[in-house]
Amino acid sequence: MAATSPATDPRALLSAKRWVVRPQRIPDARIRVFCFPHAGAGAAAFTPWAGRLPAGAELCAIRFPGRENRIDEAPFDDLQLLVDAVEPAVAALSDRPFVLLGHCSGSVIALELAHRLRDRHGKRPEALVVSSIAGPVRRSSESIHLLPREKFFERVALYGGIDESVLGDPEIMDVFEPTLRADFRIAEEGTTEHTERLDVPIVAVGGRHDPFVGFEDLSAWGEETSTSFSVHHLDAGHFVLNETMERLVAALPAHLRQAGVEERPPRPAL
Repeated sequence: MAATSPATDPRALLSAKRWVVRPQRIPDARIRVFCFPHAGAGAAAFTPWAGRLPAGAELCAIRFPGRENRIDEAPFDDLQLLVDAVEPAVAALSDRPFVLLGHCSGSVIALELAHRLRDRHGKRPEALVVSSIAGPVRRSSESIHLLPREKFFERVALYGGIDESVLGDPEIMDVFEPTLRADFRIAEEGTTEHTERLDVPIVAVGGRHDPFVGFEDLSAWGEETSTSFSVHHLDAGHFVLNETMERLVAALPAHLRQAGVEERPPRPAL
């Protein structure tokens, strides 16, 4: 069961509003789902799922600097510095059972944060869900973030998840290029000082037709946990965000039971 803590400093909660988007506030939420987006994306990648979670589950989408209403803020290109910044915001809202979900580069951040919350705050997620990225022990040596501009954009387009009209607009890409490069650098070079495995279940999701992440890459996430691990290799390509969320929704009742929380009837789908 997730650890409980004294009342959170109101200043920490106020600061959390910059980092955490909660589309449907649930004052008595029984579990919170923190979602970490892929390279270049923001909280909007997850907000449509707020109404599809089971009753009592609150979606908390992370919004990093350099996108959406934080577009005027410099993006982080260092994993440790980014987690230093987001850690207090998530810790302030982890006063009840919670799950961490990362898509692609967001999975790297979610993993590091899971270690931090356990080691520094005594709080463990009920599960860590990762998707469309190789486990740390099989990290690619490719440095996409250093590619020349044209080749960099071509590679970004292959991953999906960013509208073609955005990728095809030079003025927009002038703005987004630093954020995209920063996110890719975190995914490619971000390292952790933690040597112990997480005592947290990990679920890895990926597509069988993903040209960048294979089954063995996904399976490598099993090296990061000392408890249960499962892989879902789906009939899909690289961008499996919706499929990842669907599997999380299906698993949430079990996570609630694991946390000792009673279930409620599901809310109507929107």
